Amino acid sequence: MSAETQSFAPVPRSAWIATPRWDLTWVTFSAALVAVPPLAHTYWRVGATGIDLLVTLMIGGPHMYATFTRTIMDRDFLRKRFWFVASSVLVPITVVLLAISSYQSYLWLLSIFFALASVHSLHQLVWLSEAYNHKAGFGASLLARAIDYGVVLSSLYPIAVWKMVEGKFQIGPMRLKYNDIIGGWYWFAYLVFGLFFVMLAAFIFKTVIEIQAGQFNLPKTLLISITAAVMFWTPAFPNLDTAFQGVNAWHSFQYLALTWYANRLREQRTGKRLGFLHFFENIWQKSKLEGNPGSTGAAGYARNLWRNVLGVLRKVDRDTGWSTFYLLCVSMLPISGLLILTAGAFWPHVHGDLPGADEAYTYMGILSVLLVHYLHDALLFTDHQAIVR
Repeated sequence: MSAETQSFAPVPRSAWIATPRWDLTWVTFSAALVAVPPLAHTYWRVGATGIDLLVTLMIGGPHMYATFTRTIMDRDFLRKRFWFVASSVLVPITVVLLAISSYQSYLWLLSIFFALASVHSLHQLVWLSEAYNHKAGFGASLLARAIDYGVVLSSLYPIAVWKMVEGKFQIGPMRLKYNDIIGGWYWFAYLVFGLFFVMLAAFIFKTVIEIQAGQFNLPKTLLISITAAVMFWTPAFPNLDTAFQGVNAWHSFQYLALTWYANRLREQRTGKRLGFLHFFENIWQKSKLEGNPGSTGAAGYARNLWRNVLGVLRKVDRDTGWSTFYLLCVSMLPISGLLILTAGAFWPHVHGDLPGADEAYTYMGILSVLLVHYLHDALLFTDHQAIVR
């Protein structure tokens, strides 16, 4: 995860957020993750539940808790945006009310969630594209940015809307509300397809002009091109649950890397060390001060073993703070588990045997945190300088 400081000539400036290798690994070519869940389900016969659980535990869950390292765990942010953070408590209250009020309100909750999830994932890519504009050093016109944003924001919906129009947009056993709202609106599906292809053509034309003008932004153009291709075809997979888990895996993988990087840059700008980025380093130094290399017996052996383990962890981590940052995010996952168990205890047998009713507790626990993550990111994604050195 290391992104060492580079020395660039003043002209041309590097448009990469960190380094070409770092960006391509963690941001752009990690798009390959999108294909893993649907392929695992279709060809390797891995169950959708198992895929959801694995993605959630390894990437999706940690990524939503990573947000709080830049909001609730940032004293400066908390001081300036106290009422914004405090208002977040309204989110889990709303989630629970919608989930338990009726089965129809539960379906509305899930429909709203998937709409917000799609916008959130695309918003992150818009945030990235604007950061690439800042890194490149030459300003993009309003029209150029509108085209970039347009092709990203319209890429996910053509095939998805077509399935909604045909009444085939389902997540697991649940038929979401989009089917009832726009069912049979083929004109609307044609409009969404048309909008995407118009934006795609405008993007290609704009790119040709930028190349001719010597203002071609390779990192941004590559990211947007891959985004357009990946997002357009993802809803074509027959199982939408695993297909969108692929998008979630890519989005979460990117997000963890970018949030770690934003925290590293925050340290550099403020001069304040973030403890969760230096855990291995700190306890290594403490063990050196407290330990006695010459001590014998079981206690001495255990102390030396612990010191050696820390040494290995530091070498792997290279004092970048990535490992401890990720472990911190993973360590917060039991919060969601506790919320799920609490929901099951307070509202047993909610919605009876209706389709998807058994997952209501899981959604209550996860969405209570996930939608707060969306809310906080709606603000964080307006700060493009957070990931610009």
